[in-house]
Amino acid sequence: MGLPGLLCLAVLAASSFSQAQEEEITPVVSIAYKVLEVFPKGRRVLITCHAPQAPPPITYSLCGTKNIKVAKKMVKTHEPASFNLNITLKSSPDLLTYFCRAATTSGAHVDSARLQMYWELWSKPVSELRANFTLQDRGSGPRVEISCQASSGSPPITYSLVGKDGQVHLQQRPRHGQPANFSFLPSQTSDWFQCQAANSVNVQHSALTLVPPGHDQKMEDWQGPLESPILALLAYRSTHRLSEEELGVFRIGNGEVRRCKAAAM
Repeated sequence: MGLPGLLCLAVLAASSFSQAQEEEITPVVSIAYKVLEVFPKGRRVLITCHAPQAPPPITYSLCGTKNIKVAKKMVKTHEPASFNLNITLKSSPDLLTYFCRAATTSGAHVDSARLQMYWELWSKPVSELRANFTLQDRGSGPRVEISCQASSGSPPITYSLVGKDGQVHLQQRPRHGQPANFSFLPSQTSDWFQCQAANSVNVQHSALTLVPPGHDQKMEDWQGPLESPILALLAYRSTHRLSEEELGVFRIGNGEVRRCKAAAM
């Protein structure tokens, strides 16, 4: 094969490699949101668009239903673009769909996945409720401190500290994404408590926990050193039978670990 033929093959190979390399680094645009404030029929949210692989400057557009442009922002670095938005509950869920569009100076653009804000903000059930029971002594005597938080769920989420008999002892409605924190003095008699998380879609409970573990045990033997978590349990549904993973674990003073099956409501 002559020299011109070899040069032609080399150019074609380089062109094919460049095209394959471009396909490999096609920018991906992510979309995320954070609830800033909750109103009866609205939410103030921060929507973030980010295309870290795209060369700056990048023009980000936040688009709504039927590709209507809601807001636009140019970013000259690799930082994401954020949009502060007041979202009002609509009659149709389709009216609350948003996506990000990232465009470079070359004219190329790429869209993010669709964010279904109706299902996120108004119809997402509470899930993966975690409850941490801790014995703390900050100098004024031991106190039981409980932290409750669901990993997801439409706001607002109301957290309650509930007894075995169903009585609500304490209740909080923290900002979205923040845990509820309860605190009280331990009594001389044991009782069962659990965290409850509820929104407009569903209610979820954590496993029942004995507080304190027993009147025949010293308080300092509850979990060994103070300021240690007593128990961290995933939630269970009261209609289900408890599995081995849903058994409570209590530690006594000599280091022995005992299991105590939490009673279902």
